[in-house]
Amino acid sequence: MLSEHAASGAAQPRAATRPAVPPELRRPVAVLAILGAVLAIVPAILYAGDTGPSRLDTRVQNVVDDSPADAWNLIRALDWLGEPLGRTILVVAVAALCLIAGRRRLAVVAVLGIVATSALTTVLKPLVDRRIHDDFLSYPSGHTAAATAAAMVLGLLLADLLRAGRIVGTAIVLAAALVGGGLMAWAQIHLTAHYPTDTLGGFGCGLLVIPPAALLTDRLARMRAVRPTSR
Repeated sequence: MLSEHAASGAAQPRAATRPAVPPELRRPVAVLAILGAVLAIVPAILYAGDTGPSRLDTRVQNVVDDSPADAWNLIRALDWLGEPLGRTILVVAVAALCLIAGRRRLAVVAVLGIVATSALTTVLKPLVDRRIHDDFLSYPSGHTAAATAAAMVLGLLLADLLRAGRIVGTAIVLAAALVGGGLMAWAQIHLTAHYPTDTLGGFGCGLLVIPPAALLTDRLARMRAVRPTSR
């Protein structure tokens, strides 16, 4: 019994100090951040100053408009999660899940990363100056960016809990981002709150911010850990 308690006590600190990004996923998530930068920057250049949809936007909008009528409640719920109160609850919920799983660094990333993603989209909107419904700045979609960022943190958490390895772990992180960002993008397009390419930019922003936020959190934690031993 005593040895079992000792073993469990030894395992708990290791879980609490697990990195936000497992070592085997550091390079893959850095690549995802580069992909995010491309997805955020290229449409920003292409559609800067526009006040209407592109051909691609029109085609995607027509597809999304054919969504089932009974999906309306889900669409409204998803949209609410991107609003200030809903987004706050989303951040708290994701951070809480990370803490429950003993991943303190990921909990920090959940808060700082999603906030930083929201800040990035806020800054980009007037710079790109793309508008929808005449007066509303639309690029990139902050709702989609926040949902992508939150889902990516959950993907990192799941990959770490499963000890998934590089290939499967990368697939889990990317799939989580695609599902979270894709659902929110669908809702925003259906509500005509954003052009489809706005949501692509939002997805890119989420991919762009979370990896460096997580890697920086790990780096700072490692620096803090070695500081006492150097005295």
